[in-house]
Amino acid sequence: MESEAKQKMIKVCQSLIEMLEMAFQGFRMLTEKSVDEAEEVQNEIRQYSSELTHFLISKSPPDKKGGEWTKPLLSVSSSFDRMSYSIEGIVHRLKDIVREHILFSDRGIKEINDVFQEAMDLLESLPDLILTQDKLLAQRIGKKARLTLEMAREYSEDHEERLFQGICTLDASPIYAGILESLKAIIVHTVEVSGKIVSLSLKS
Repeated sequence: MESEAKQKMIKVCQSLIEMLEMAFQGFRMLTEKSVDEAEEVQNEIRQYSSELTHFLISKSPPDKKGGEWTKPLLSVSSSFDRMSYSIEGIVHRLKDIVREHILFSDRGIKEINDVFQEAMDLLESLPDLILTQDKLLAQRIGKKARLTLEMAREYSEDHEERLFQGICTLDASPIYAGILESLKAIIVHTVEVSGKIVSLSLKS
């Protein structure tokens, strides 16, 4: 993989990490200011993502054989975009929480914090993976992601039970579920990126 492509991918990744961290902070603080700060990073992600996509298209030769290395990277760029949309979805739900003064149960807050932290840890592994294309690191990312997705599934089931018992309110329930689904999507796309990066190293 070209060094310039790696650097552009890392820029996008670092912006995603920053926005997810800001969203995490916004969830923990739940003030209008903290949520607005998370939203401000969106434009930076869009800029770097657009630069990456245009760079890859410009490097893609007209013949199919020559474009073998750019197609997986364009797919990576698409995964980054979908991560960005998922984080934006979290931010929009945080706005709803602040605007409508919605309260989560202590258990719900802990569960979202747990999955947020795991998603952050996984996403923060990607810049190193892009640089090294280390297969063992990719395997660790995959294993951690599987465990986290299973944890999120159990939390979702627990949430449904709390809703049935009246512990979780009808106002909070769709927002809790939406944040959890967005975090799961980020984790899934992180694993997809990891696999594509390693597949490129095997072809080189």
